[in-house]
Amino acid sequence: MKKIILLLNFLLMTKAYSYEAIVIVLEAPLLKEAKLGSTVLQVLRKGSKVYVPNEIGNQNELPEFVQTYDRVGDIAFIPSKYIKMITHDLSENKTSITYPVNDPTDYRLEEPIPETYPFDNSPYLRASLSYSMGNNTKTTADYDASFADQNFSSEIGARFSLTRKISFDKYDRYYFGLISFISSANNKILFKNNNSVTENHLVFRLGPSISYDAYKNNDYRLTIGTGFTYNYHLTNLKVDALETSEEISFNGYSLSPLANIYLQALDVFPKTDLLLGSDLSFYLPHSQISKTASGQISSGLKSQVSFFLGLQAKY
Repeated sequence: MKKIILLLNFLLMTKAYSYEAIVIVLEAPLLKEAKLGSTVLQVLRKGSKVYVPNEIGNQNELPEFVQTYDRVGDIAFIPSKYIKMITHDLSENKTSITYPVNDPTDYRLEEPIPETYPFDNSPYLRASLSYSMGNNTKTTADYDASFADQNFSSEIGARFSLTRKISFDKYDRYYFGLISFISSANNKILFKNNNSVTENHLVFRLGPSISYDAYKNNDYRLTIGTGFTYNYHLTNLKVDALETSEEISFNGYSLSPLANIYLQALDVFPKTDLLLGSDLSFYLPHSQISKTASGQISSGLKSQVSFFLGLQAKY
């Protein structure tokens, strides 16, 4: 009881021989020493009163840290930029009752608060462009002659995707959108009669895809995905005989289910990720025909593994 009475007397005497100030930020710390990073003795909310000794309050400019007292009467220090002196004269108008710009202690979210809070609900878009290389599916025209030699190049091309985070996804993992490819491969066939054919295969692919970030941290994401594409095949044949040369074109359509896995290295450039991964595609049976020649290019079920490296921009 005696301690309470002594504390009340101390506070009354302090008030009689000190200035008053009020806290103008959301939360102001009372520090054990006059330096940032010192032990916090108490936290005062906006509008709380602070007592400042006369010898400090009388100064034209306050020091960086103002001496005051905590709830038990111990000396404490408060940053002067967090308070406004109450002088009951015209000098009060020199400072505002609120913090000048952005309150550095105000951690509250701006309203309206998102319905998904505390989960992220940013409407991210991802757009990627990659260089791709895969195995040749070895689809050739139907020839009557016997082969002496065949040479198949790797299939190379570009891979493009545009996806958006699915609206119900609170964890920023599911993305849905479009994926497309353009690729080319060359076949060189030499027949036993010394004739030869050069085949150039172009494939244009477009379809829906969905992906899931199975693992993620601040630097990387490991993503798995699936989808399918509708494909347009264009094959140009250049036939070289002993004394003649002829060019023939074939075209057709097919469907390809696909699956992929890739690593995203996040923000290697501002809002740009590095992609490294692999696609597995299955070309369903299809055929290509020519308007100028008989015969066709027939293909059964074919599989293809391709690898890609590219960049992904986020919006």
